[in-house]
Amino acid sequence: MPTDEQETAPTTTTPMKPSEDEQIPTSKNKKRSKEELEERLISLVASLFGGILKGSRRERLLSKFVENEFEKIDRLMELYMRYSNRVKEESERLNDIELDDLEMDEEEKYNRKLESGLYSLQLIAVILGHLWTSEHPRIRARIELLLKQQKLTKNDVKNVLQEYHDNIGDLDGPDEKEKAQAKIMRFITAL
Repeated sequence: MPTDEQETAPTTTTPMKPSEDEQIPTSKNKKRSKEELEERLISLVASLFGGILKGSRRERLLSKFVENEFEKIDRLMELYMRYSNRVKEESERLNDIELDDLEMDEEEKYNRKLESGLYSLQLIAVILGHLWTSEHPRIRARIELLLKQQKLTKNDVKNVLQEYHDNIGDLDGPDEKEKAQAKIMRFITAL
């Protein structure tokens, strides 16, 4: 006959599985969340530069990149390098795949590079273009210094901008496409 302790013990041993929104985040989930946040912030800053073209708001936005000894430009270049390395690795991987006789058209290659971070890299290059065209001498000097430290030149940024320029779509119509391409071409020319 069971004792009192045995009668009160639970009779099932089925583990409870938390729902997806209750699951404990793993380091992989945290890393992906951080990356998504960075990508959103990059997009937001690029949008701010695209929407604030003149006046005191533009000056205030630019001043954010000068404060604290250019820490935001430093961070921007860190992100540039990280995304640049990812895209370079993906490009090399795609070239290796192509050597193995798997045909891949240019559009598919471009989409794979976008998935590896090309779009974020392009937006960072656009932000650098906005910063460069501000003609702020200290901002320009900092960008050149950071590029030189990474053994890069302005041509590396131009190449990213050129690829972006060449692949701008016309979802908003041909006029909007031309405006966007003209803006990117101004950055390329200024650099």
